Amino acid sequence: MNADAQLQHAIDLHRSGRVAEAEALYRAFLQAHPRHGEANHNLGSLLAQRGEMQQSLAFFKNALQADTAFGQYWISYARALISSGHAAEAAALLQRGRQQGLSGPTVDALMAKALISGSRFQEAAVLLQSAVAQQPGNAALLLELGYAFTIAEKFEDAIAAYRQALAINPGFAEAHFRLGSILSENGQIAEGFAHYMRRAALVYGTGKGPVPSEPEPEHKRKHDHEQRDYLAGGTAAPDAANVADLFHLDGGERLAGRAINPAGPSLMPEWHGSNPQMVVIDDFLTPKALDQLRRYCAGSTIWRRIYQAGYIGATPEDGFSCPLLAQIAEEILQNFAGILAPHPFHYLGAFKYDSTLSTGTNTHADNSAVNVNFYLTHDDANLDPDSGGMDIWDVGVPPGDDMRRYNGDEAYARDFLKQSNARMTRVPHRANRAVIFRSDLFHKTSDCRFEEGYLNKRINISLLFGRRGAPTR
Repeated sequence: MNADAQLQHAIDLHRSGRVAEAEALYRAFLQAHPRHGEANHNLGSLLAQRGEMQQSLAFFKNALQADTAFGQYWISYARALISSGHAAEAAALLQRGRQQGLSGPTVDALMAKALISGSRFQEAAVLLQSAVAQQPGNAALLLELGYAFTIAEKFEDAIAAYRQALAINPGFAEAHFRLGSILSENGQIAEGFAHYMRRAALVYGTGKGPVPSEPEPEHKRKHDHEQRDYLAGGTAAPDAANVADLFHLDGGERLAGRAINPAGPSLMPEWHGSNPQMVVIDDFLTPKALDQLRRYCAGSTIWRRIYQAGYIGATPEDGFSCPLLAQIAEEILQNFAGILAPHPFHYLGAFKYDSTLSTGTNTHADNSAVNVNFYLTHDDANLDPDSGGMDIWDVGVPPGDDMRRYNGDEAYARDFLKQSNARMTRVPHRANRAVIFRSDLFHKTSDCRFEEGYLNKRINISLLFGRRGAPTR
């Protein structure tokens, strides 16, 4: 096989999703042709697609050095630099490219991203406003302008920019995502969730789900097989569609009546007097809301986030944003106003744990002010009624410390808790039990033993309110 055929074979493998084989061929080709622009660029792209941004940089740099006349090489290198945390270097690179004739809306958008990443918000906004004035029909530029306004906390301007982008391109999934986020964080939860859902439909409603960048772990494959059987009402036919290729929603409509039961009179004294700062509430959802949410979580193909500790997740932008969830978020704010009035809605997610393969979440804290966490799975599935819920410590991440340092290193977090003489409180799992607690307190999933079976998997839903550091007493 000659060199051209070898490279083309690598490209064909890459396009077909056989990335490991493509990577091996690219590397073999580059051993013989180390300065080949296309091969360097393609290998850099493969690594970037796999999330290995830092490793991709050398290959993108080699590609650009091989051919500075090819604009995509500048763009790919700059994008990887930004994603790797080298914003200043990316801005300098793009400025050099402009001096050599590099131009266009993609270049302007990337330059703005580099400026924003370097905390140069005003420069980014000025650049993007000028670019939008020259190209008023460019939705991609409006998207970046909206982001620049968001970072600068000019939320009304950001919302206007995102709406303008969607008026130009109603099928712009990323604009729906960003508009959903900013609306829901600024009190317009129902409309924000509708945009989250529109994003999910655009991304997953094509009949063919995104190709995973690496093989899915056993617990995800097991879940999807069980959900496929559940949707079939028994054993699915061999030719039944894969769950990952479906965008199917089961229920989730807003209720005519209440979704949350009223708070009891002891709530506020418990919240202000407890250590760790938390309250436990049983019979959290109304019976109808609980039934409807269980149905939605069982029958909707929204479980697309994979965690290696044997559990999976659902996020608003992937379809965990039905009208019932918007109603629940709104009623939580109303029902627990004494706790949450200073803390607007921030985000939510659901987590589903394999009954035998999951070790649960690690010891961590969350980057918000208050968490509301509640459980859906019926009590008969829990084989250990004294556990299966949450362990919460009376110590939080020290103010000013980088939370990621603790969340990414279990041993480091546990050592810190030991040195702090932290005390742990265990809240056992109960169906329809909610735990409201200060977000920056260290917490983790308790040891879990649940029955096998699709409807027996442990499910918890977490809503985040406010920002870290905001007072909670």
